[in-house]
Amino acid sequence: MTYDVDADIRLNISTEMKDLFYLDENTGCYIQQTAVFENSAKLFALALLPGSGIPVRCSGSYMSILFCEEDAFVQIGTQKTFCFAGNVFLFRSKCDFIVEPGDGAVLYLALYKKEIFDTLFISQMGDCPIIYNFLDLKNCRNEYLFFDCSNRMPVYYYAKALQAELCGKDNLADKTVRCSTVLFLTNLHRIHRVNLVIRESSMMEEYITGHILKYMSEHYSAATLPGVASHFNYHPAYFSALFRRLVHCSFTSKLREIRLEQARRMLASTSFDIQKICESIGFREKSYFYRSFKKAYGVTPGKYRKSIQNNKNIGI
Repeated sequence: MTYDVDADIRLNISTEMKDLFYLDENTGCYIQQTAVFENSAKLFALALLPGSGIPVRCSGSYMSILFCEEDAFVQIGTQKTFCFAGNVFLFRSKCDFIVEPGDGAVLYLALYKKEIFDTLFISQMGDCPIIYNFLDLKNCRNEYLFFDCSNRMPVYYYAKALQAELCGKDNLADKTVRCSTVLFLTNLHRIHRVNLVIRESSMMEEYITGHILKYMSEHYSAATLPGVASHFNYHPAYFSALFRRLVHCSFTSKLREIRLEQARRMLASTSFDIQKICESIGFREKSYFYRSFKKAYGVTPGKYRKSIQNNKNIGI
């Protein structure tokens, strides 16, 4: 007999969290009632977003995680991101966002109160600087991270385990949720070099690393080391050494990663031909783009696009 984790999660979602959203007749949107969770005795909760094809307006708790089990649009401010099955958003408090799920789509929203993130929890994130800095933010207005991972990656199974623990009701739930959250966030950090979409994340600009990476992601097609160094008022040689110390790789390799990530998303979400994508992201030679893409993702751009299309056709 096969264990259906999704059926078990939906069965065990807290009854009170089912009232987390109400349909606002004036806007035609579902609205998250933040007080339902904040005024409850729970330190954490998992909610199933309404999947009727109607937009859902949400507000981040101290930290929130959006698990996209199916395709959807997510909008933060003026930025609108198309999400695939398996994608994950981390939100801090004071971050308002709109989710536009397809009819019948399954999307889970995990909610956490501040008390979960005690000294022990934070110390366990010390070797995961992206996550550590995210949790350490003092100004949380519109702060979020977007991870373009899939439901066929190992991190997806850590996500399912976390979702199951978030539904726990016994006296061990606080402990298992803390452990599962540490495990999940650690594995998100493990894949962030490839799967954190800098262009579509806030990148915590109060940190110099985030500020630099965000600038690179917004100017990736024409960015150069001297140009970015000049923008931040650094000498190129000093900036190169600083960048390696902060990001743990060279400027050139990080810029290539950003360009390839953009190419991967364009292959999956547009019908642009590969030559046009190659040129638009800043690669001068198509052959070098092909070699770089295959080295990063294990397949050629054409085969990657075909695999995405095949997965959609069979409902993966």
